[in-house]
Amino acid sequence: MKNNKKNSIFLIILIISGIWLFLILANQEVTVNRSTNFQVKKIKIPLYLKILDFIDRHYNYRELVKQITFGAKTDQERIMRIFKWTHENIRKAPEGLPIIDDHVWHIIIRGYGVDDQVADVFTTLCNYAGTDAFFSWIKAANQAHRIPLSFVKMKGRWVVLDPHNGNYFKSTRGGLAAIEEIIKGDWLIENIYSSNAPGVSYAQYLKNLIPIKDVNLIRANIQSPFNRLKFEIKKWLKRA
Repeated sequence: MKNNKKNSIFLIILIISGIWLFLILANQEVTVNRSTNFQVKKIKIPLYLKILDFIDRHYNYRELVKQITFGAKTDQERIMRIFKWTHENIRKAPEGLPIIDDHVWHIIIRGYGVDDQVADVFTTLCNYAGTDAFFSWIKAANQAHRIPLSFVKMKGRWVVLDPHNGNYFKSTRGGLAAIEEIIKGDWLIENIYSSNAPGVSYAQYLKNLIPIKDVNLIRANIQSPFNRLKFEIKKWLKRA
């Protein structure tokens, strides 16, 4: 009996200590970045709030992708639905309103953004649809300008899309053009609204494309808890 009583007291002390330690850690201040008109400001918030916000965004991404892709039968159909939704729902930033950059989900809520933010939304939602995707700045041949293009892995090949302008690239055979086909010059521009002109002279940018093998953990694919945990562990190991 005495041993059982001691064990119970020890267990209660252990539970209370665990709760106390958790509350201390949960209330530790952490820093998040928020950019307004391209000026980054560091904001301090408690750790528990950052975790709750992260989980909230994760489930919102999942639910939104389910709604957008409902009934889609193939990967290409899912991706093109996300492409169309992104182009139609993330509009050009209205003149006079601040350009805010913090979380992808907040761009979706605001419903507007600059070109790379549109690509950010598109590639994040593609990852939630189960397809590897990311965006990258591609410089013109003369290095004077650059544009963000989105890359999506389909059937082992990386295809190229521009959700901001609603343009994507197809090969002469009819399917979405992979980087290797584009490098060879086998590409045509399509717009989600066939009557629209491309709006961008892509040839000067596509000359700088290079083949892609795989991508590491980056912004577009670390919005889910498991990938974010792996990312944070790798970042911590590099610092150690």
